[in-house]
Amino acid sequence: MWKKNRTDFCEKYGHPDQKSNRSFVEKPFGSAYVDCDTSLPSNIVSLALVDENKILFACSGIAMERLPMKNPEVTIVVTSKRLVEEFKEIRNRDDKVKVEVRFPGKKNICVDGLLGLYDKYIAFVTCFYYSDPCKIHVDEHQMYRDLKPEYLRPNSVEAVGRAFSSGTLMSAKGQIYLPTSGSHEGHLMYSNCAITEAGLGGPVVTKTGRFIGLNIDCDTKDNSTLILPWELLMERLVYFEKYSPNSTNYREYTLPKDLFSVVPPGHWNTVKYLTSMGYPEPPPLMLETSGKLCDKFEEDFGDLYGYKGLDYNLWCRGTEELVFSKLRTEVLRKLCRRVVLLTSYNGDMRSFACTGYIIKWHKKGTPVILTSASLIRSLNNEDTIDEKLKIAVFLPPNQHATGTLELYHLDYNIAVISVQKRMHCVQPENIFHEEKGRKKVVALGREVKDGLLMGTIGVVAKLPMDGPSKLNCKDLKLSTCKIKKAGIGGPLVNFIDGSYAGMNFYDGTTKTPYLPRHIIAKFLSATDLPSQIKGMSQPTNITNVSVKKRIWNRWPVPKPYWYHPLFDVYEPA
Repeated sequence: MWKKNRTDFCEKYGHPDQKSNRSFVEKPFGSAYVDCDTSLPSNIVSLALVDENKILFACSGIAMERLPMKNPEVTIVVTSKRLVEEFKEIRNRDDKVKVEVRFPGKKNICVDGLLGLYDKYIAFVTCFYYSDPCKIHVDEHQMYRDLKPEYLRPNSVEAVGRAFSSGTLMSAKGQIYLPTSGSHEGHLMYSNCAITEAGLGGPVVTKTGRFIGLNIDCDTKDNSTLILPWELLMERLVYFEKYSPNSTNYREYTLPKDLFSVVPPGHWNTVKYLTSMGYPEPPPLMLETSGKLCDKFEEDFGDLYGYKGLDYNLWCRGTEELVFSKLRTEVLRKLCRRVVLLTSYNGDMRSFACTGYIIKWHKKGTPVILTSASLIRSLNNEDTIDEKLKIAVFLPPNQHATGTLELYHLDYNIAVISVQKRMHCVQPENIFHEEKGRKKVVALGREVKDGLLMGTIGVVAKLPMDGPSKLNCKDLKLSTCKIKKAGIGGPLVNFIDGSYAGMNFYDGTTKTPYLPRHIIAKFLSATDLPSQIKGMSQPTNITNVSVKKRIWNRWPVPKPYWYHPLFDVYEPA
């Protein structure tokens, strides 16, 4: 079963390209570099794309000063974007192509490199290895527009690179050509230094070892090399650092339009699966260092209750709360037949997942599903619904149905869903009559992956929220039950008899806000289901927009974000 699921997963989310028979021969250039500055050799490294010990591409890079991370054994290598282009071209379904970085020295150490950020000129490669690179000497006043005449003479500069296989430091002499009007944007430079791919990512230096720029592309036919001037490279490095690990808050992590990130080798399937589930792509280094995705729908809460046909053990999951063993058998049986899993989709991409509760409609006794309107809100504008969303309903162990939106109240975040086919053995509850509330309650939800019933016990709280909440509805009450995002829209029920007490919401605090039963019943009892009215097929908005309110209720849901203690100082709650 596991092998079949793994095969199906790879088939659905795997890289589309099959393995190629590409070959690569590393070509040397110029002659051995004669060092005039002892700091230069220790900064120039060699990089290679390797697939099962077979070298598919090789170039050079410059080891920079370490970023101020909690782990000091990190070296950043800057190189040409050509490394990323080659990686994308040779990547295949096996996804085993990796980056190796060879550091200079007697030990000739070779370590794994992690591709990270890149733009149209350069790329970052991170190594968890302390190379102790010397500080690069940068003459901030030496801009190419002010280059002295001697730099424009033949053999005035050298393009330097390091061979991956041998570790030899190579150089080719030449001169710089200033760009003509209307040439490359960003005021790039050219040289006639005759290098091969091995020199890409290496520096261009003067006779005294001063850095002029970085080799970012070459044409071996006409011996032309494109150079990113050093001062522009410095600007790019500062810009990159704003979006590098330990320099930003991952809770709101996004990249600007001119900056990109590589899907890490070996993680293509994972990233494609996560994006199909509506989650943000992981920041650089997050997957390679076992980062954590927080505030996701798949997080469990409380005790777990399985069902017949479930093929794995639940002892390793859940808490020691033992909720369901404390409920009376007839109460548990009713709740299992009322609590459903709801998922909305925009095409093949999941939009939202939450819990629903089957109730008996006040007219004709039709079973419908009561849940949160967050299920059908637009991702681009939470004040509207997305009518294109498809709703999937799951009642374990094996009842699947397509849901249809009937009613919604955006101000109180309520939605009513009907199903296109009859669901068997359900026990809908009539919530339209008064019920005496009790202090001890249970918050229920359905686990997103397999539909396991989740439950946690608490009491109705009279205390205010213990932290700032973005849920501003004044009719909300609190319980001490602790749920997660999958519990949104799920029921809060009385512990004794399992009767409905209200709808749960999640705001990331240690208590659970819920909308009381009588508030929900008040809004729903004043309307009819569109499906029961002849000629009506569209969902009905029962929000009373004619009521003048100073502030409308807001129902934000905590957004998923990535976290790793190595990079982020903000620990998840």
